[in-house]
Amino acid sequence: MGSSYDDGLENADAVDGIEGALSHYAPTFETLEDYASGRGLRGVRVPSSQALIERTVEASVITTLLRRHGILHPPANNAEPGPNLPAPPGPVEMERFSAMLVAADYRGALEWLTPWRHRLGLLDDRIADLLSLAARQLGSAWENDNLSFAEVSLGLVTLQRVLHEFAPPSNALPLGARRMLLVPMPGEVHGFGVRMLGIRFQQAGWDCQSEQQLSEEALLRCVGKQRYDVVGLSVQCAGDEDRAAGLILRIRKASCEPRVRILLGGSRFAGRPGVALALGADLAPLPFAELSEALDRLIPAS
Repeated sequence: MGSSYDDGLENADAVDGIEGALSHYAPTFETLEDYASGRGLRGVRVPSSQALIERTVEASVITTLLRRHGILHPPANNAEPGPNLPAPPGPVEMERFSAMLVAADYRGALEWLTPWRHRLGLLDDRIADLLSLAARQLGSAWENDNLSFAEVSLGLVTLQRVLHEFAPPSNALPLGARRMLLVPMPGEVHGFGVRMLGIRFQQAGWDCQSEQQLSEEALLRCVGKQRYDVVGLSVQCAGDEDRAAGLILRIRKASCEPRVRILLGGSRFAGRPGVALALGADLAPLPFAELSEALDRLIPAS
């Protein structure tokens, strides 16, 4: 499964572009059946697959960047790969998994993942790889016109449900856990990768809130009312780098936590951590151990 990340540039969340489009059209669907049947699409101008795929190819969301640098490594108590570890699924098996997603077969998809699941139910490399590969297949199927907009939409909804299965319960967080907010740059929508990263931080003991989309006004209001030790921004779109610098200043000014730390990541900073820091961020994408150590130094756990 690791071959899909060999060059570190492939998009782990191939449906982020699709997800962005859905943010505009999803309100027209009232049920999952509406997604599957296409009801609610009447009168809606669906963007061309080429435009969405171009955005998808450009996007290398936080998950990809951090996975590239080792952030999605299994935790220390993860079982070491051994002779009993099943081989990665082949193309035919992955097609079967994708078909379950498109059919909204949530339980079937979870059962299909069982042989590769971490013994403690954690989101580790194996599951992250499989979910990312399934996302890429959804994107490719749309690009090749093998799936309709409605079918890919339904597959994404089901994939989100599967990902949610790995989120730790909120009552599992330690008392006084450090708090983190992860969001795409206002105006951008790429919640799947942000959510995956949020789950990783939750597993590490952070009280982490991840959002698919927030306006700048809503973001500043949020940090003004609730205390966050870290605010993470994911930037994908060209031209948003300069906006990020100004937004970082406004977040610091609005935050009710005077020592708030800013993590700046996303495809625009892939391999360019110095640029993120130059824009005023405290943290840039790093290997997970280094990022964790940096966070521990900046914000010691109580």
